[in-house]
Amino acid sequence: MVFGYLQYRLYETKKYSPEDEVVYKNQDFQVQLRYNRPAKRGRVIFGELVPFGQWWRTGANEATQISFSNEVFFQDGQTLPAGKYSLVTIPHPEKWVIIFNGKIPSWGTGYDPEYDRLRVEVPVEELPQPVEKFTIDFTEEAGQPRLTMAWDRTKVSLSFAIK
Repeated sequence: MVFGYLQYRLYETKKYSPEDEVVYKNQDFQVQLRYNRPAKRGRVIFGELVPFGQWWRTGANEATQISFSNEVFFQDGQTLPAGKYSLVTIPHPEKWVIIFNGKIPSWGTGYDPEYDRLRVEVPVEELPQPVEKFTIDFTEEAGQPRLTMAWDRTKVSLSFAIK
């Protein structure tokens, strides 16, 4: 009967943090991202629920996964080959470290820095109103794609270029 209990707990977890997918397309280029969206539900998120200075699975439940159809360029001339990665972050009050990791665990609590393929630091922006559900989206700024993450009163964005 343990299996039935685990299956029920998984259902309950997914109910509170539903899965979502966002896609960015531009001509022959595509980015696809799958993640689970936890809710604020009156909690203090960053610094408490998600501790500062520690790695976070960047969502809930399964590992957040991102795939690039082409090689991409980030700040400081860093490149990331086309492929599929787990997206891990290390939140800090003034900046976040966004990590693209080559190992995709079956559940979001498995992270091994040995497989980090790229780390990028981005500044934190304070939002005027809280965002209830953790949200990841793609926008475009000056013709360049931008990955944006927002939750509670925190927002971070990462621009990248397509090769």
